Amino acid sequence: MQDQLNALKAKIQEINSVLITFAATPNQDSIAAALAFYLSLKSSGKKVVVAASQPVTVRDSHLVALDKVKTDIGGNNLVITLNVPEDRVDKVTSNTEGGHLNLIINPREGAEPVTEKDIVFGYSGAVADLILVIGAADLKDVGTLVEKEVELFSSSTIANISNQVGSFGAINITDPSSSNSELVTALLKELALPMDVDIANNLMIGIEAGTDNLSSPNMTADTFEALAVLYRTGARRQVKTIVPQQAKIVADMPIIDTDSRSELKNPSEAGQPVAEPQADWLKPKIYKGGSTN
Repeated sequence: MQDQLNALKAKIQEINSVLITFAATPNQDSIAAALAFYLSLKSSGKKVVVAASQPVTVRDSHLVALDKVKTDIGGNNLVITLNVPEDRVDKVTSNTEGGHLNLIINPREGAEPVTEKDIVFGYSGAVADLILVIGAADLKDVGTLVEKEVELFSSSTIANISNQVGSFGAINITDPSSSNSELVTALLKELALPMDVDIANNLMIGIEAGTDNLSSPNMTADTFEALAVLYRTGARRQVKTIVPQQAKIVADMPIIDTDSRSELKNPSEAGQPVAEPQADWLKPKIYKGGSTN
């Protein structure tokens, strides 16, 4: 592990551009760890991009820098995607008539022609000296981003940082007994990278998510050491708001003190004579107003 840590430290010191990514269907722990690493490297002066194969969800909207996650990392190569079934296109040709490059898309016989609405533009050919993959067991877990940027992922140094066992990177720092955010907390400290309140809060949220709100039996002393680092940096746990329940009337009747029930027993049961009610008690009462004169 120490050799891998030294290799990552040396690589980060010598490079300028970094791509950070995570699994196509990430848990909150992975995203929190990735965004914390992004903020730290950005603060250290590196050129950093954080990207994913799928758009992030509202679930993670309270994480700092979530709006920085891209699904298209750009590059110099224009990619024209035909958003139609493959069997709908017969062939694609090109010419330079009129001094311009023209692409001609011929539909298959009997199929509808491709329209402007079917065409999607994007870019590829991005460059990064180092790729950090957070929380994945295999590179294929990252999803379509790898398929779209084949050259990038095949030519750049990949560092696999995860709480899942895997060895697909040139550098592999994994610990199945840890959460991803706990692992990144330790790495930032070991690599002497910047950590501020926003970074610490992201990591705190990630550790809570990765340990089932600090109730997981897999927690170790390292978990609490990581939490101590984050607390000292200024992070605080998220307090869940409990909505008070509205009081309800359960019965339209007086409440009887159970301690005094013995005093309310039927007099006949207590051996006392029972007084017969007066006859006029059972008649309806009619009240008349007095004279105002």
